[in-house]
Amino acid sequence: MAPQPETRSIKVDFPVYGLDFTFDDRIVAVGGGGASSRSGVKNKIVAFRPGNGDRIDLDLPGDQDCPMSVACHPTLPLIAAGINDNDASIEKGENRSCRLFELDQSINAIKPTNTAFASTSRNTEDYQKVTRFSPDGKYLVTGFTDGQVTVRRLDDLSLKFPPLRFNGVQDCDIDPDEAHLAVATPKALMILSLKDGTIVQVIESPRLNGRTECEFRSCRYAKAPENKLYAAVNPISRGRGFLCAWNLSPNPQRRYPITKRAKTASVCRKSITSFSVSPAGDLLAYASTDLTIGIVDARLLRPVMVIKQAHGFAITSLCFSRDGKCLASAGADTQCRMMILPNLLRKESHFLSESSFALLSILLLWLLSYTLHEMKLLQ
Repeated sequence: MAPQPETRSIKVDFPVYGLDFTFDDRIVAVGGGGASSRSGVKNKIVAFRPGNGDRIDLDLPGDQDCPMSVACHPTLPLIAAGINDNDASIEKGENRSCRLFELDQSINAIKPTNTAFASTSRNTEDYQKVTRFSPDGKYLVTGFTDGQVTVRRLDDLSLKFPPLRFNGVQDCDIDPDEAHLAVATPKALMILSLKDGTIVQVIESPRLNGRTECEFRSCRYAKAPENKLYAAVNPISRGRGFLCAWNLSPNPQRRYPITKRAKTASVCRKSITSFSVSPAGDLLAYASTDLTIGIVDARLLRPVMVIKQAHGFAITSLCFSRDGKCLASAGADTQCRMMILPNLLRKESHFLSESSFALLSILLLWLLSYTLHEMKLLQ
């Protein structure tokens, strides 16, 4: 197990429900606040430089909800967030919760640019749980707690296809080729064609040891060299969270884009609350209900680092930096933590290469000895 990483803590003045890195890794965007409860805690989006105290704040209207999910565009200074409108608008079915903002560093401002509907729910308790850009930033995906999923074109926030509804939405992600959308519901992973939203494959929730009923918590695609779909899964009856990995089909003409057999591994003793995959696809990160953050080798599904008591209260969000050198976490304790990650896989790879070289040397020596012995016998 790797040693504990260097960590920088940044305190904000509100509970944090989502965070992400901008395309250039200079700024982390954070959404959170006290919602419309009149608790005195402002609803905000904050952008700050990890290395110093510079920050940009955007105060949101007090009668609206706080940002419950946040995503940064992969190549542009844009922030997308899920923010419920006021109760009156929601009850009329006019909740434009999908919000787009521009991060203008030249004037140190976060500026609203566009809005769209993510759901027609009139229940004020529902909210936009998932906000995610596609890998090249062409599409914006939203998932609502009432089960509604939308995929919108970024240029004008128009719908790619009509909204879809599922029995609960836990997470959504688009594959590296932008051909399929994975939607995690508690009971199944739904794989949809990004062309028209049709369901092309359904993966039922696995059972622990073949008996214990489980629920999907999160899903993420990883690009080459892994080319996998990962999911975080929690048993319903007891805590122990585990990870599943499916290979992506190399042949786009195959009927199912995901292989049916999954590789699984238990990674923690409690339920998983947050999950993230590094941009290179070589590391996975999870947070669990006992306030632990773990980092896992994506190929082996083996833990390489564990940070206990990473936060004082529930960990709500995890995200790798775009270069994969940092892992950011945030939670209800009003803290954002930046972990500077060592090269967790280099030592193992170096060890493997040395072991392979040693084994090869032994084999060559044995072969040389055997050959000399045979030559003596022939003489």
